[in-house]
Amino acid sequence: MAKCSACGKFLSPTGAATCSLCPLIFHRGCVAIPETAIVSKSWACPECKKKVRRGDNTITPVKGICGNESPHETVSLPVAGFSTSDVSHPEEDENELRAMRREMAEYMGELRREMVELRTSIAGFGQRLDSIECRLDVLEQNKNTIAQLKVEINERDQEALLSDLDIGCLPEEKGENVYHIVTILAAKLGVNIEERDIIFAERIGGISTNGAVSGGGTVERSRRVVVRFARRNLRDELLHAARVRRNLTASDLGLASPSALSRRIYINERLTRINRYLFYKVREECRKRNWRYSWTKRGRIFARQGDGKQVFAIRSENDLARVFEVEKV
Repeated sequence: MAKCSACGKFLSPTGAATCSLCPLIFHRGCVAIPETAIVSKSWACPECKKKVRRGDNTITPVKGICGNESPHETVSLPVAGFSTSDVSHPEEDENELRAMRREMAEYMGELRREMVELRTSIAGFGQRLDSIECRLDVLEQNKNTIAQLKVEINERDQEALLSDLDIGCLPEEKGENVYHIVTILAAKLGVNIEERDIIFAERIGGISTNGAVSGGGTVERSRRVVVRFARRNLRDELLHAARVRRNLTASDLGLASPSALSRRIYINERLTRINRYLFYKVREECRKRNWRYSWTKRGRIFARQGDGKQVFAIRSENDLARVFEVEKV
């Protein structure tokens, strides 16, 4: 099998480009001839083309190139439409291919470096994300710990109030003796208490109006009275008597005046500010859901839907949300 005189690779004589002046044959692609073109019988290879005299279409004698030429013979060769720029140069093509390979290798190397940097960055981001998640877990644990500590502190503060009572709607008079009023109230409930049994009794909060009208003006709402007893059993006895007799009013104590309204007096356990607000929310939820019972005992808040139902202890807003399925305040 013959070889291409340009690239040195084997080729089939069928369809090859054969020089009309020498025995050399070529791949069509090696001499820039389209595959679909018809090779002229007078076609000359690039080497023979170089021998064409300037100004004419004759070929200068080439010794031994075809074997039968006479040194003085000239051969006429048409060269119209063909230039040396149409001739493929394998060495230049190979150099260009090598350059492309080098450029591609450099590009791939740069791409690999960028991929390594990207993986390193992603790994760094992953580590930072893990660190943030750990910190969030710690914060969540701290948050739960803080919430638990708040509950424990509130319960400890509530224990300090176990000897106290909170009296509401007790008419307030200028220059009154709160100790004496408390003893009168206890006597009306059937509990014998002397002033020496009271550690302190005072009104707390600011004076406000309840919007009621009496004698042409608004009636000032009486401030709450807080009482601390020397013995807890006295407090418990008075609280029990108040829950038995629920309709005690200011007029029953002989304290009603033109500036005060006769309304029911409320006697309850004294709660911390947190428990007082929590008890208010429990009562509101029970009212909305038609739960029958909500009460306090020794400073703790309880709720029950009805007779024979489960009793729920409400210690925090989390318990409120769990029992009544409401959003945390």
